[in-house]
Amino acid sequence: MLQRVLLLAACAIPALAWGQASPQAEALFRDGKRLMKDGRIADACTAFEASERAEHNIATVLSAADCREKNKQYASAWALFLAAESQTRSDPAKQTLNATARTRASALEGKLSYLTIEVPDALRVPELVVTRDGVALDSAEWNRALPADGGGHLIVAKAPGHESWTGSIEVGAEGDKKAIRMGKLKALPKPKPVAGAHGAPPPPSPFTRRRKIAIGIAGGAVAAAGVGIGFGLDARSLRDQALATCPAAACGVGDAAAAQATNDKARRRALIANVGFGVAGGAAIAAGVLWFLSPPERRTRMAIVPAANGFAVAGSF
Repeated sequence: MLQRVLLLAACAIPALAWGQASPQAEALFRDGKRLMKDGRIADACTAFEASERAEHNIATVLSAADCREKNKQYASAWALFLAAESQTRSDPAKQTLNATARTRASALEGKLSYLTIEVPDALRVPELVVTRDGVALDSAEWNRALPADGGGHLIVAKAPGHESWTGSIEVGAEGDKKAIRMGKLKALPKPKPVAGAHGAPPPPSPFTRRRKIAIGIAGGAVAAAGVGIGFGLDARSLRDQALATCPAAACGVGDAAAAQATNDKARRRALIANVGFGVAGGAAIAAGVLWFLSPPERRTRMAIVPAANGFAVAGSF
């Protein structure tokens, strides 16, 4: 009875696969069948799985599973038969294929080999990733015996800030049980500052080139204000002297001429004082604008540090 079911399934597979909408998937499926017939099993498996990636078809999944079994990759074949069983379980029109997939998967269970990747708690570091043959494992799969195809397997463990660990192990094709223990991940050295930098980078200096110019202008403004104040006081003193030389109640001709000369000198001093005050005010405004429009530049700190796959540049900005 089992042989009859398998025969019916085998006849159904080509009919289903040849109904694929994708020409690429159909061509790859036919190549897989041809390669199987020629005895090139590994190449046939690759063709079937490429066809499945191009377009899903349950017949392609079953053909790939059958191919992997013939290639003695029992774990891969078992997983594919289970996938086919799950995909046909609720379709009444595919119950024959479902029974075939279930029966073939059950028959393979006794042939499976198992591989355990041991990840001790003491060796776990933050953001640890463990891969088997390039496929990342969920942490729930660590320390568990998982079905594995026969042959060599490459185990890699990686984590930020640590050197990666790599291990390999050979598993028998049928009924083997192996385990491999992850080694300790060595921490990478911490980034070192560039030469001359110690500790945290110093804060940026508030005295930029433009701000230094602003300070110079401000100094000029102070000097101009000083000149204005000096000449202003002198002008007031001379005015008072002129008034004293020629009071309004009794001022002779000679006193009037002397008072007028003194008053003219006071006016010139007052003019210089006003110019000084004007220059001081303008310079103060220019210095203030230049200061506030020239903020300190942020300094950068860079370092070249070793990384898992070469070197990296680290720093603060």
